[in-house]
Amino acid sequence: MDSAASRIIKAKQYAAERDTRIRVHNFDVELHGENATHFVNYKNGDWKCDCEEFLLRGVCSHIMAMEEILGDSVEPAMYPVAAQK
Repeated sequence: MDSAASRIIKAKQYAAERDTRIRVHNFDVELHGENATHFVNYKNGDWKCDCEEFLLRGVCSHIMAMEEILGDSVEPAMYPVAAQK
């Protein structure tokens, strides 16, 4: 098998096993919401968003969406007790 084909096979394997092989440590994301663009930041388990909901409650739909997209490759946000109900 040539090296290009083996790289493609290995890449597909890594992508299929992303929950056990990939760990995200930090990133910055621009998320286009319904009313505005928001900036979500993740650094070693610490989530931040520039939206009002996050500033007031420590949780927001923008962070929840990124958690849904990235799955187990990121640490879940620490939601305030009231937000978990």
